[in-house]
Amino acid sequence: MARAFTPHRVIALLALPWALLAVLPATIRGGLFLDATRTGMVLLAPINLFLDLFVLILVAGTFTAVIASGAVLIAAALNAVPALLVVTAVLMIAGMTGALSLLPRRGGSALPFGPETPTGPRWEMAGLAQLPGTRLTAVQLARQVLTTVPPAGTVIVATANTPAQFQQYQRFGFTGSDKRRVHLVVA
Repeated sequence: MARAFTPHRVIALLALPWALLAVLPATIRGGLFLDATRTGMVLLAPINLFLDLFVLILVAGTFTAVIASGAVLIAAALNAVPALLVVTAVLMIAGMTGALSLLPRRGGSALPFGPETPTGPRWEMAGLAQLPGTRLTAVQLARQVLTTVPPAGTVIVATANTPAQFQQYQRFGFTGSDKRRVHLVVA
């Protein structure tokens, strides 16, 4: 996913931890789908903001505590606390660069739903990604998953990352709205 959403391998490497965090909550709930060739993926799961936030805080907090404790112990043992401050600053800048590469492009919404979204159980479709050099694996997988996984009456919501993707969603039957949000009611 990080490689599919970023222009360069170095930025993909910086974005990898953030991509893993973005995929983790849906994966835990069984919402990660891969195509048969393992070159395309899509996330589709019921929206549960509180559970997702809990999982993210738990994982990110544990990871941060372990890394920070280890870094402080190593710096103290080597008497290199000033070097630790420099390394921390560099890692923070690198982390921000990776995170920014995964945010919706200008004009996109951070939330996939808004006041225009129909009522009903909401599922989010996100993370449509395919490896560079492959064609339509994520799109074909998304179409297959949409017809087999969510129950009838479910409102599928998503945010298009680009204007071109926004038009593609609409060609597949989604209704477009502000900030490149789209929704589809499963029949």
